[in-house]
Amino acid sequence: MKVIYGVCSWGLGHATRSLPIMRKLVKEGNELTVISSGRALALLRKELGDGTYYIDCPDYPAPSIKNSRLFAVEFMANLPSSLLAINREYKLVQAMVRKAKYDMVVSDNRYGVYKRFMPSFFITHQLRLVNPMRMRMLETGTEIYNQFFFKRYWGVLVPDFAENNLSGDMSHNLRIIKEKCLSYIGPLSDFKRRDAPQDIDYFISITGPEPHRTSLEETLMAQAKDLPGKIVVSLGKSDESKTDRRDNMEVHSYINGGKREELMNRAKLVISWSGYSTLMDVAVLGKKALFMPTPFQPEQEYLSRYHNSKGTFYSVPLARLKLAEDAKTAQGYAGYQRECDVSKAVEAAMDVFHNSKGSPFQ
Repeated sequence: MKVIYGVCSWGLGHATRSLPIMRKLVKEGNELTVISSGRALALLRKELGDGTYYIDCPDYPAPSIKNSRLFAVEFMANLPSSLLAINREYKLVQAMVRKAKYDMVVSDNRYGVYKRFMPSFFITHQLRLVNPMRMRMLETGTEIYNQFFFKRYWGVLVPDFAENNLSGDMSHNLRIIKEKCLSYIGPLSDFKRRDAPQDIDYFISITGPEPHRTSLEETLMAQAKDLPGKIVVSLGKSDESKTDRRDNMEVHSYINGGKREELMNRAKLVISWSGYSTLMDVAVLGKKALFMPTPFQPEQEYLSRYHNSKGTFYSVPLARLKLAEDAKTAQGYAGYQRECDVSKAVEAAMDVFHNSKGSPFQ
């Protein structure tokens, strides 16, 4: 089959979680054309190599919220430009299908990547945009928005479990979208759990867009000296390749996927932002974690509150972080007590791709 695969480029999370599915499609002999942009496209190009085709298509405006309570205002302000971007990528896909015979379309959170009357599938964990004040009308409105687009797809795949889940109200307890129409396939991650010596006390992952990446680096590096034991730090600077060793700390400007997997498997505690893709990585590896929500990102703020209340992962706002104390507290949390087999999630996705006969939302 010839497959178009669109990937949202807000950070690297959508790209890394889609990689296991992409690799499976390639392994099965399918010809893949990837639509993405920025660092996400660069990562996919690096990981998948020259056997895959790549198209650079600009994404929707990334949120730049400076106050979580203004979430609804910015969402509405960005809506016209987002719809224009959706229309642009939709026209791109239609032109691609007219020019060459494609058999299937997969989209990880790109709403215009689909083709009517052709098998098209959507991957998302955000079926509802949870807002800081939990305004029912706004959250219901985002469900209606999603369902409007979901009708164009033959299946909507949620990288989470239906029960005992990671994403909480973002993809469960829905008011408008019928959960029976969704395919909960289980968490997706490009990492695998391995038997490894637990010889790293703390793995600190510093990622994300500026200025938040720098803010996290400054805060964590200033306090990391108070942590006992061996510390490995990834600064998330993909354009550099330096390593600095300071007493009990090993600081890398950037760590690629394979090395990152090894180091996280060896770590007793992971310290990072509370993005959903990072949550899935930690859950798949069976690790405990200390999370900080990226400031003014309602999704991460919600996930932090949700897992604090469940006792799985400990989160604290960056402005209130006391690293040594909070890391000790995080060690007392249970972690995600459920086996996460990415290979089963990928097989579940393939089953949806091969057996769906039309939109379940019609």
